[in-house]
Amino acid sequence: MPPIETIDSNSSEQSTNNWYLVSVRSKKREVFLKYLNLAISQNQLQDLVTEIKSPQDAVYQDIVLLKISNFRTAYIQLQKIECFQNIERKPLALPQVNRMLGIG
Repeated sequence: MPPIETIDSNSSEQSTNNWYLVSVRSKKREVFLKYLNLAISQNQLQDLVTEIKSPQDAVYQDIVLLKISNFRTAYIQLQKIECFQNIERKPLALPQVNRMLGIG
């Protein structure tokens, strides 16, 4: 009898990583991104913040999209970063993320 296949760990990880909308201080997105990247490298947060996207449309100039593995931990870390204002509690649906990024 063949062994029972286990679910690939990557596929289960994927479901825990959700996109969240982060708002930053007016016209300070680049400053926020600089400090965010610095915090990620200094505090080894690569597993927490897995992707960072900046919508190009001017409507979203104070918005950053973050793919996060743990909302609560990420929220605590984000509060320490210069120019951070808020993170939406509800994760974004992938079609919404794609629309904001101008994909599809």
